Amino acid sequence: MLSVCQQVGLDLKSGGAGVSVSFRQLSGPKLVMKNVASKLTRWRELARPDSLAALVSGLWLMIFLAFYVEPQAQRNAALDALGLGGSLALSAVVAVGLGVFVMTLNDVLDARHDRAFAPTRPIPAGRITQRAALTWSLAGLLAALGASVALGPVSVVLALVTAGAMVFYNLAGRFVPAVGLVTLGLVIALMMVIPNPRLAFAWPILLTLTHVIAVGTVRYWLAGKRPRLTPINGWGICVGWAFWILVVLALIKVRGGGAMRHELGLIWIGPAVATGGFCLLTWLMLGPSAMAPRARRATAVRFTKLATAWLIVFNASWLLSAGLWWQTAVVLALLIVPTAQSAPTANR
Repeated sequence: MLSVCQQVGLDLKSGGAGVSVSFRQLSGPKLVMKNVASKLTRWRELARPDSLAALVSGLWLMIFLAFYVEPQAQRNAALDALGLGGSLALSAVVAVGLGVFVMTLNDVLDARHDRAFAPTRPIPAGRITQRAALTWSLAGLLAALGASVALGPVSVVLALVTAGAMVFYNLAGRFVPAVGLVTLGLVIALMMVIPNPRLAFAWPILLTLTHVIAVGTVRYWLAGKRPRLTPINGWGICVGWAFWILVVLALIKVRGGGAMRHELGLIWIGPAVATGGFCLLTWLMLGPSAMAPRARRATAVRFTKLATAWLIVFNASWLLSAGLWWQTAVVLALLIVPTAQSAPTANR
């Protein structure tokens, strides 16, 4: 992501030459619209809409499960007060706010690196200043925290912990593969808990955690990032993944989510099919030609885009298996964002 996923995936890059337009051809509203469109394009590059859509889908999944699957005792009381519409709106603000915070902060901290290796990014290219980007990042954090207040004090604490984990990832964690990749998965999983900290059916969190860590590891290897992955790093990733999986399983046991397996037996069909579909597409994508040394970075870009969009598919698959048809359609509608995302990407 972290994509989940730069945090499951790779940074979006601007590319291509712009079209030269004489100011004599633009006047009044046309010039204003051109300037607005130009600014929106710059900020879109920092915001990475495809990753934001994936984050929103995770929180919407947990909202729908809270209203239609979780028992009343395991539902955040604030959700009932807000209603379904209000809960979806506020959870989207939380997801977008935290996503903007972490991804823009990443660009600010990597400005010097990008001047040498990604000069077309908005900050090194001079289209956005570091101060403006940092302001945008902090605004996203404040928006997320403000929205979490309406979800209750526990949600506020979880939002703060998630933001802290994001800062740790950017400042230190990402420079140690075993720590950074596990932290990235944990960040996305924590974010899903924010709307309903009392949840019992935590199985989607387990799947998301596994997907983000696995995808992040493959992307790291494909892109040839440094420091290189070593056997010790591999074991560290496995141990970190296993530890947090046990934590999620303990949560399911304590909250009674395990008992719900028998009541919702068919709910596993959708995620199982989605997992098989992703594995098949990955196998087809990582063919011999795609693994050639000169093609690996481009392959990493395509793989990251697929993995990021597939988070939405995973989240929708739980709802589909639960028989929540229109809710599935709402989550799947978020696929419009990564599908429409036309800005070229490149590995950092």
